[in-house]
Amino acid sequence: MKYLLLNVFFVGLIVSSCSKSPVDPMVIVEPPEPVEIILDSIMEGTLHGMTVGDGAEQVYTDLQLFTKTKETTTYLSITGQFNHAITDLNERVPLYASLIFDRKPSSPAGGQIYFEGNVIKTIYNREGKKLTSWPNPSSNALRVGDSVEDIYGKLVKIHADSRFSNLFDYIGMFHKDTDKAFDPVQHLSNLWQFNFSIDEKNVIRLDLIFANGALTKIKSRHERYF
Repeated sequence: MKYLLLNVFFVGLIVSSCSKSPVDPMVIVEPPEPVEIILDSIMEGTLHGMTVGDGAEQVYTDLQLFTKTKETTTYLSITGQFNHAITDLNERVPLYASLIFDRKPSSPAGGQIYFEGNVIKTIYNREGKKLTSWPNPSSNALRVGDSVEDIYGKLVKIHADSRFSNLFDYIGMFHKDTDKAFDPVQHLSNLWQFNFSIDEKNVIRLDLIFANGALTKIKSRHERYF
């Protein structure tokens, strides 16, 4: 195991919230600067409850158990572009915490949909403007308060409308809800990014690196703030 200690005073980074209440993505705050960064990595053994060599599903189970021990906000991103068509989302939307849709190139008309408590909590366009529904003026628009279980059916109808079909040129679904079941697509991702806070002054960012569905390396970045 290698440790590298860096004292940093001018690195602009966004800190994970220590509050359980999510922050609306349209609120932009100048990020604080960590006064110390500790880097660590392992290629064997266990770190934060996750063991190198285990398969993706077991790592996810261990991560879920670890998350339950934390009293602050945690965040898991499953990186990689695995959603190329609306049909790729079938039966998978409830396993995640947000969706992003956009044209190529990006357009303000795109949408960012955030869930909480199995319903749509907030909706924004790609410029960060808060909305009550998306897209407008579709009669099948996603609306704040809609059940997460109903999202896929609405998306199919919206996509079938030629006025909105190009809003699905880009489909992003990365923010995994760790209270929900494992998504088999996670086997395909080579990198999961997991963030959690120890307290108001300490944040841990983990890169979980996979090859052929097995965890091969864990990289840790411990950021300490004033």
